[in-house]
Amino acid sequence: MTKALFFDIDGTLVSFQTHEIPVSAVEALAAAKAEGHRIFIATGRPRIIISNLGALQERGLIDGYITMNGAYCFVGDEVIYKSPIPVTDVRTLTDYCAKRDIPCIVVGENDICACQPDERVQEVFYEHLKVTVPIPT
Repeated sequence: MTKALFFDIDGTLVSFQTHEIPVSAVEALAAAKAEGHRIFIATGRPRIIISNLGALQERGLIDGYITMNGAYCFVGDEVIYKSPIPVTDVRTLTDYCAKRDIPCIVVGENDICACQPDERVQEVFYEHLKVTVPIPT
């Protein structure tokens, strides 16, 4: 029987205070992996902004990811599930936000776009999530 463990990133594996994974958590996951458990990340983040799991990724401890709250799941480079929002719905949303100057973030499989970004968008990405990649606008 396969045993799998699923972990969130922000505030679970990665501390909100230090923005790092505690060494004790890395060692516990390494021990679980050595016992035959599979380790998965389950997060609201899209793949492109998962930038804070280096301590686990470098040691090959992560078997797969459930990202964007379950909308995009993959193991290695193999996509095992995806459920994109229809393009027409995305256009309706972005048009609505553009007409009202409302910030809107659209995420794809391999990209992200912030429409009408303001200080709140910058704060969420750079201060709270500690994203290191620039958010295209």
